[in-house]
Amino acid sequence: MRKCIFTERQKELLRRWIETGEEDQPTKNLLSEIRQGFPKMAEDMELWMRTINVMQRRHVWRGYITRHSELGSALRRAGSALTQLRRGVGTSTA
Repeated sequence: MRKCIFTERQKELLRRWIETGEEDQPTKNLLSEIRQGFPKMAEDMELWMRTINVMQRRHVWRGYITRHSELGSALRRAGSALTQLRRGVGTSTA
């Protein structure tokens, strides 16, 4: 299983695009890959989150995720973002 989604270079390109709107060819290519890969990534992320929730319930999760933990909060935000994206909210580049 991968431990990350983007390479350091891709992260740099995306941060620059988010902050400045600069869109060179490598950035355009990356944005295209993101658009094309979204359905599969959303499906994988949903499965990943469900797996973590079951691991917690079965007490096989090493460490703790509580309502107040950073990871627990990140999981809720990710779930909410996936739901919004499936409904077509937040898909603009603004």
